[in-house]
Amino acid sequence: MAEQFVFYSLFLWQIGFIIGILLKLFYKPNGKKILSTVVSNTPTVEVETPKPKPSHIDVEMKKNISLQAAKVSSVKSDEVIKGKVSTQKEKLKQLRRG
Repeated sequence: MAEQFVFYSLFLWQIGFIIGILLKLFYKPNGKKILSTVVSNTPTVEVETPKPKPSHIDVEMKKNISLQAAKVSSVKSDEVIKGKVSTQKEKLKQLRRG
């Protein structure tokens, strides 16, 4: 019984010694100092800011509506359409078909 006690105590002592060496090698203390700060218990004040509410917006639209059929109809556009549009349409048709 005494032999087992001596054996276990030496075994634990060796484990502690090895752990101590490893801690000194890998966990070196840094030079940072920890300062404790005193936090005062001042009450906080919550303030509600007024939020702007959405209001009504007036939009004026001018419409020229005629009930008769148009005598001359022509639409002119400032945009210049190049030839790539037709090829893109063909590609989209091919993608839809699979």
